[in-house]
Amino acid sequence: MLFSVVPWVELRLAIPFGITKGLSPLVALLAAVLASWAMIVPMFLILDLFYHRFLSGLPLVRWGIEEVRNRGRAYVERWGVLGVGIYVSLPLPGPGIYSGTILAWLFGLPRRQAMLALALGTLVSAILVTVISTGVIALIRRFV
Repeated sequence: MLFSVVPWVELRLAIPFGITKGLSPLVALLAAVLASWAMIVPMFLILDLFYHRFLSGLPLVRWGIEEVRNRGRAYVERWGVLGVGIYVSLPLPGPGIYSGTILAWLFGLPRRQAMLALALGTLVSAILVTVISTGVIALIRRFV
């Protein structure tokens, strides 16, 4: 669960780590998803309360926000709130719960709908990562 709340690591590492440490794939998936979901509301609050007052003055934070905007813009412009869920569901490094929340916040998407899209996108991503990880780990164990 701790890996799931680390930005840029999130469930893409947490699930395979949990499986290799002996957790069943379902338990690893559920733990990673629940920990990720727990970050949605705090991220919106942090962005609402602190971005314009404190965080926007930090060049690295501004750069990160712009990167998220540039990478996710096409998804939001094409599919709106659903685009945030699609963006988060990609089992690749980068698009995760943090960047998806930032994307929804940047584009001023309706909060409740955005939170639902983020939650569903995270679940889809977790399922994909679990299926891929289970297969890859089984293949590695077979040859090692």
